[in-house]
Amino acid sequence: MSSGTTHMLVGAGAVSLAALADDNPHPLTHSLLFAPILGCVAGKLPDHIEPAIHPNHRQFFHSITIMSLLTVGLIKTYQWKPGQPLEKLIRGLVLLGGVGYLSHLLCDATTPKGLPLVGKL
Repeated sequence: MSSGTTHMLVGAGAVSLAALADDNPHPLTHSLLFAPILGCVAGKLPDHIEPAIHPNHRQFFHSITIMSLLTVGLIKTYQWKPGQPLEKLIRGLVLLGGVGYLSHLLCDATTPKGLPLVGKL
């Protein structure tokens, strides 16, 4: 099982790499100071939504369905080329925050428990 520390470290690394690879960066969200912090927070977000208080805590927000929808949303967000500074900030937060959340789900998917297809709401 992935620990909270693992989720934060993987989230920070994944978001930092995504920030470096993005061809439309925002100066704040994609900075090498802010991006890892955002990755730590987003990497732990699923466990704040569905706390790991028992072994079967993985439900809807820890599901393959959410992982799939998030992936489609990240592709659309990556393709979005906003012109306004506020829109660029929103794009950066959504894109990098989504990568951090996705890193959590990918870590959990590799455990013996895996992820449910849909889970309960």
